[in-house]
Amino acid sequence: MKRREIVHSRAGAKRVIRQRILAGLFATLLGGGLTGCGTTMSDITGTHVLTGAEWYLAFDVISIINSDKTLVDHAVSLSTGRDCSTIRKLDGKSYCKKDPVPEPPLYCYRSLAAVSCYRTPDPYNTGAQTIDWPPTRSRSL
Repeated sequence: MKRREIVHSRAGAKRVIRQRILAGLFATLLGGGLTGCGTTMSDITGTHVLTGAEWYLAFDVISIINSDKTLVDHAVSLSTGRDCSTIRKLDGKSYCKKDPVPEPPLYCYRSLAAVSCYRTPDPYNTGAQTIDWPPTRSRSL
């Protein structure tokens, strides 16, 4: 396997392990792990109404499993406009992804035997039309 495939398979394996751990924690907590050994009214009646903390935990675990973000991470991402994740921070990366630096546009023109691209539009004042390069659609020059 190539190095990139190994890295991706390790990341996928970590994600699956994390999902299984969180699913087990979720099942334990919602299955009565919070009530302890005592008999509660829900044990007698056979019904169980989730508390606010249990609902929050349930939605937080579901959010982590599906998006690798907690509910707080989603709120921070919405307020900052950046992609923030506690799981990414636990993996040793930065909490919020750095914004990519946009590359300056290229202005490409047909020349005699090839295509020439420049950082400024029409640097030699030839009046030539720019072309779409590299081609983004399947078409010939």
